[in-house]
Amino acid sequence: MIRRIFGAFLVLCIAFSASFAEAQEADLAALSATARANSRDAGAQSAYGRALLRAGRYRDAQASFRRAAQLSRGSVEALYDVARVAFAQGDYRQAQTACRALSRYRTSALFHVCNARTFLVWNRSSRAFDELTEATNIDNNNFEALLALGDAHRIQSEAPQAEAAYRRASSANPSSAEPDLGLARLYASANRSADATAALRRALSHDANSPDVLFELGRSLGNTPEARELLTRAVAARPTWADAQAALGEVLLANGEAEAAERAFTDAIRLNDRLATAHAGLGRAKAARGDLATAERELRRALELVPNSPTAARALADLFAQSNRPEDAFEQYRVAADLNPSDPRALLSATSLALTLHRDVLAAGFLDRLLEGDAELAPALALYGDIMIARQDRAGARTYYERALRGHGDLPDRARVQTALRDASSGTAPAQRR
Repeated sequence: MIRRIFGAFLVLCIAFSASFAEAQEADLAALSATARANSRDAGAQSAYGRALLRAGRYRDAQASFRRAAQLSRGSVEALYDVARVAFAQGDYRQAQTACRALSRYRTSALFHVCNARTFLVWNRSSRAFDELTEATNIDNNNFEALLALGDAHRIQSEAPQAEAAYRRASSANPSSAEPDLGLARLYASANRSADATAALRRALSHDANSPDVLFELGRSLGNTPEARELLTRAVAARPTWADAQAALGEVLLANGEAEAAERAFTDAIRLNDRLATAHAGLGRAKAARGDLATAERELRRALELVPNSPTAARALADLFAQSNRPEDAFEQYRVAADLNPSDPRALLSATSLALTLHRDVLAAGFLDRLLEGDAELAPALALYGDIMIARQDRAGARTYYERALRGHGDLPDRARVQTALRDASSGTAPAQRR
């Protein structure tokens, strides 16, 4: 039923995203035409540059901003716009060069903000704070300075100071989505997911087409139809963004749209061949479609790029299990579990595979490791009940099934466990695991 609902919503999303992408291109085309028709108008060049920057067309954005700076006789605001391109790309040297052009405006807050942003690109928060102190001494209510101050405190994990700076930035420019986007990232890093989502929704109310807000909110909503819609819009708004393509692929794959997910992951790799999450996602999509050879190649590529990726390691183990290579699968499940001890999924999958092969001693070993860390993990207890059934120990099975139903953690086969408990209690033939 859920899949049917998602499928129907998917059709609507495809139509909506197509129209959204067309609207984005139309807006860019209109701004391009205006810029050409008003080639001596700095404002027209700046507006086109901002749209290009938003769309991830960095080289074109930089050229447009430079024209605006020339036409405005090198105003500090126009020169700062040129530097924004370097900040967006995370290019320290380019940022340095762009900010050097502001050096004749040393009494402007934006000169110091520009230097601070450059240090943040270089991950030198302490030096950024020195510049931001100068900026706020010049203009205590400067929006760009307050926003950068929030980012600097967030990077330093100084939550109260970051929150205060973002709120001051929001007061300085109430229509901007950026302070709420910064707050959302701050809250997400502190595992305050509800607060992060609320901040992202506020940001979206200020700017419904911001690629960054669409991406962050889409990622925060899990594998839902709304997440699919938001990520599709993020991709349409910034087609060159590999991370957004990969995130969209994850939602599609989780909801059974393996073919569409494969296209999204392929697009992500085309944009950034070194994006490990995209290779891992493509491997899982290929495996879901039965192309196991290509799947293995992509998963191994993901692990070459990020050897300690638990997601790729677990996906490779699943692939070994799918291709009837159980010993390779067991070893790879151990590797995945070692990489992320707090995630039980690798050992649960290893247990299920062992039970399928009637290797209850091996299965119990995997579960013992899990239960040492969390004695009331419901899915592990349910599987231990299955081991007891395999050993014809109905009393032991009842105990484990009862504990599983009282335990915590995701138990998707709760109905099966309840049936297995009744069967173990009544003495009838136990329900078989699938």
